[in-house]
Amino acid sequence: MSEIEPIIIDESSFLYHHCALPPLPAVVNRLKDIMCSKEINVSEVSNLVKTDPALVAQILKIVNSAYYSFPREIVEISFAIAYLGINEVYRTVLSLSVINTLDLNDSANFNKFWFHSNYTALLTKFITEKYAPFLPLEKLWSAAMLHDIGKLIYLKFFPKHFNILIKYCETQGELFSHAEKHFSLPSSAFFGKLLCERWRLPGRIKDACKAHSLDDLKKIKGESATDDFIRMISIGNLTAVLAENNLKEELKELVSSQIRTSLNLSSEEFLVLMEDVNAFKQKVYQLMP
Repeated sequence: MSEIEPIIIDESSFLYHHCALPPLPAVVNRLKDIMCSKEINVSEVSNLVKTDPALVAQILKIVNSAYYSFPREIVEISFAIAYLGINEVYRTVLSLSVINTLDLNDSANFNKFWFHSNYTALLTKFITEKYAPFLPLEKLWSAAMLHDIGKLIYLKFFPKHFNILIKYCETQGELFSHAEKHFSLPSSAFFGKLLCERWRLPGRIKDACKAHSLDDLKKIKGESATDDFIRMISIGNLTAVLAENNLKEELKELVSSQIRTSLNLSSEEFLVLMEDVNAFKQKVYQLMP
């Protein structure tokens, strides 16, 4: 299994000419401009979102999900936007636009990706509120939701490589980042960085795409706001992985130990945290389409 066709990337042309991707929909940049204006008008945001029927459907699906448990069905997009809030709508539009523009056909693997993304975002928010409440949750949420988009480049352009990596993780009880190194393939973090640059995504999303693995968490010294930001994203990702995957025992202990060290938790406190982590799974199912 160790023999696999190498992937050679020219950063100057990848995603532009080779494996080209279209730009993000204009609605994303227009909504970003509205967010930066002094006066934000809900009706203006509503009219903008209405230009994309797919986004309207997705936002209504989210606001009517069991996660929000609204007492009656919401059918008006303007009411949905007012209820969710402009920041939440922007994060939703950004995330959905990134996913939809990639136009993936592998529904099984995509659904697993989407579950992990939602799970990581919820856990990052929960853990940050508990252990680093000074960090901006609105930026953390979208960054956590999109931290793994580099894997979608594998799914879209290198599906055979992706399936080999997934099979290796499942049979060996390994992390995806370790599988990439085992086969000497470009990291999905590297692909995520290139995708952020191609679409000019916010810097914090690029930070999360570049660094969210066990090795990244080990390197963090906690000396800057960026370190704290990456630490929370990495812990959100790794706690989700612990709850989702069947990692081999020695790796499970290594990941658990690093999380305990990073959050300065005792063994008992870590067990309580993981109980909360597992409880969040049901909330993720409520957010899924």
